[in-house]
Amino acid sequence: MDYIQDLGFDAIMISPVTMNIEGLSKYGEAYHGYWVQDLYQLNPHFGTRQDLLDLARELHSRGMYLMVDIVINNMAVILDGKPFTSIDYTMFNPFNDPKYYHPYCKIEDYSNYTQARNCWMGDDVVALPDLNTESEEVNEMMESWVKDLVANYSIDGLRIDAAKHVGPEYLKRVAKASGVFATGEVYEGDVAKVCDFQNLLPSVPNYPLYFSMIETFTAGKTKVYSEKLSLEKATCNDITTLATFTENHDLPRFASYTKDISLAQNAIVFTLLSDGIPLYYQGQEQHFSGGDTPENREALWTSNYNTDAPLYKLTTTLNKIRAHVISVNAEYVINKSYITYSDGSALVTRKGVEGSHLTVVYSNQGEHGGPYRIDLRSSYAPGMIVTEVLGCTNYTVDPTGTLAVPMDAGLPKVIFPAEKMPGSVVGNSEENRGIEQPYCITPPALIGAWLLFLSFFKILQLYDTCN
Repeated sequence: MDYIQDLGFDAIMISPVTMNIEGLSKYGEAYHGYWVQDLYQLNPHFGTRQDLLDLARELHSRGMYLMVDIVINNMAVILDGKPFTSIDYTMFNPFNDPKYYHPYCKIEDYSNYTQARNCWMGDDVVALPDLNTESEEVNEMMESWVKDLVANYSIDGLRIDAAKHVGPEYLKRVAKASGVFATGEVYEGDVAKVCDFQNLLPSVPNYPLYFSMIETFTAGKTKVYSEKLSLEKATCNDITTLATFTENHDLPRFASYTKDISLAQNAIVFTLLSDGIPLYYQGQEQHFSGGDTPENREALWTSNYNTDAPLYKLTTTLNKIRAHVISVNAEYVINKSYITYSDGSALVTRKGVEGSHLTVVYSNQGEHGGPYRIDLRSSYAPGMIVTEVLGCTNYTVDPTGTLAVPMDAGLPKVIFPAEKMPGSVVGNSEENRGIEQPYCITPPALIGAWLLFLSFFKILQLYDTCN
């Protein structure tokens, strides 16, 4: 837990904690927590009731939050080729009768939401009997369960698995019944479809921007990101409540696309400093490179919780500057980013109140990219000294308002007014005015702990205020 907190995160999100199917299928065992059999028992492979209570208590004592993933679309059973008619529904709790389920049909087209909601995921190896989410009885049973789960274990937030596969009213009711913040998985690249879920849930993961980010940093298509961001701003109710990510347990690791460490740094900067709630997958800070499932679900302890890893240190620094910018401008998290410069290899965004805004320069050139310079019409005042946080270097805006930013090796740049840096003496007094020695944010000595992290404290505060 120290390992996570020292990275700068204020919440963790853990796998579903409910009892899963036991036994070995052709796909292996239910190590992940998503093959649910009994909602009212905990998964003994993850720990005991007391272990979960202790986790919540320890997190809260540190001023951190506990989010739990939940499965509300289906139950699970190992068939290994047996017919679907062989399923014994009495093994499930509380949905122990066929009347609680949709009749079996296979999803042929996942983009067809009628099929996605009414037919079954899974197959004849591991079947996922699909709950009839239009049933009032099913709604009431799930609402009762989620209320109990949250209350019994002091849970602060939820991730709802397979949110696009359940009925919209059911989704809305379950989220509301929980009484806590919820983000729902909508594995979808269509902006309009993803944005529509903001009418049902406080948050959804930003898959459209994820797909465009992959193209930007692995295929050199900066225009794709610009277009997608503009479309989201025009379509979504509020893009700042979407969960921003570059890795998760359902997707290939970023390092499986490219081993380039500079591109990995750009991806992490995108995760933590662009719009939305940063959602950071355990192991990203160790440059894990697993491809498709299950290779992308590596155990973190294999890294020996290396706090000297370059991406661990980068993540710590980024979370520190993000927290500091929020302390300067409390509404930073709801300010939207704007693209101020874009060419074939660089993309520049600004976020925050003018004069106290954060400028981020992304590059897709990679670690073998050569030196060059970008001249930005920065919106910082002429003569202002700004600090490039990652390189611990100061720049001065010229008399025309242009900021010259030197680029090299495809590294990202994070820029903030020097006089507003924590502990800075720039501009604080006559004798110090104009001093160009940057105040640097440096990671502390760190220790070790586990799982999947999310930074959402300010968004949670805003959610509590509005509900």
